[in-house]
Amino acid sequence: MENKKYAHLVKPLSIAAMPGSERAFRNTGNADINLWLNGRDHLEGLELNFSWGFYTGLGDWHPGMDPHVHPYPEALVFVGLDPDNIEYLGAEMQYCLGKELEVHTFDKPSVIVAKGGVLHCPSVTKEVLNPIGYSFFILSLGAEPRTTWMGDGISEEQIRRMQEIASSSKPFMVSTFSKKRYHVSPETMTYSDKHAHLIKPLKLLPRAAAEKDMMIPGPGNADRLFWMTGNDLEGMELNFTWGFHKRPGLWHRGPGKSDGAHFHPHDEVLVFAGTDPSDINYLGAEISIDMGEEHERHIIDKPIAVVIPKGVVHNPIITRYVDRPFAFFMISLARDYEVTWCSR
Repeated sequence: MENKKYAHLVKPLSIAAMPGSERAFRNTGNADINLWLNGRDHLEGLELNFSWGFYTGLGDWHPGMDPHVHPYPEALVFVGLDPDNIEYLGAEMQYCLGKELEVHTFDKPSVIVAKGGVLHCPSVTKEVLNPIGYSFFILSLGAEPRTTWMGDGISEEQIRRMQEIASSSKPFMVSTFSKKRYHVSPETMTYSDKHAHLIKPLKLLPRAAAEKDMMIPGPGNADRLFWMTGNDLEGMELNFTWGFHKRPGLWHRGPGKSDGAHFHPHDEVLVFAGTDPSDINYLGAEISIDMGEEHERHIIDKPIAVVIPKGVVHNPIITRYVDRPFAFFMISLARDYEVTWCSR
């Protein structure tokens, strides 16, 4: 087998199976299936954990367990699965924020910003309009997933199961349970707009905005994509994109008709994900990405996360063929996206 310098940075999403999770977290509104990578085990020590999953069910995601908090900030991203209409979520969501259990509803692709220590959830899927469901991914700025559950409906059996998971050698999540508990009911939920600013519609990136950095989109790039920066995310040290890719070809060039190779002063993760809810391990495309100044080429034909440490040259990215439109989201661990183009 060929020995490649950067192979350790190419991570199949399938490495993030979560044994035992279905016993603790599988409820009617929660994911049909999801994968959850973390910096401790999968992402070269980055202060990041993220998930990717498909959702078709109705109801509360974590009955009796919510609200909850984390010691780090996170962005909770709700997106649709229609590659011809990126602005269609295909679901109606209800979400509570703050100790007031302030209720909000939305039905368009959105991100919820939950700062460290801020109570959030219950998350309830009220309606699913797209027959294949919708998707959701978490972007959390901590290397190890940690949650403190604060609902008063957690059973002793749930606590026991979650403590078993948390005490394993490499738990996919460390769960603790607050002494202060909240009861969620129509009588305790509130309806104001104190926390409304924490729910953000995803923003489409105009082509002109990409070209101002001399990034010239090619035929393999997304027709339209969302891009949220730290200024959109309450000052988080995070910016991310989301889009669908449907055609083969080069994703983009850089200035002077360069091949698009560049590097960043911040860490980045590139996530290539499939859009077939019946098989989360199916990408439906073949893509090449070059890594390093050596142009070391890697072929992607399954859902993959590529870790790009700051300063590491990467690209061009070329979609070689597409059997089914696939999704891509970039996670940059900085408030603003900065790029230095390579002249080669």
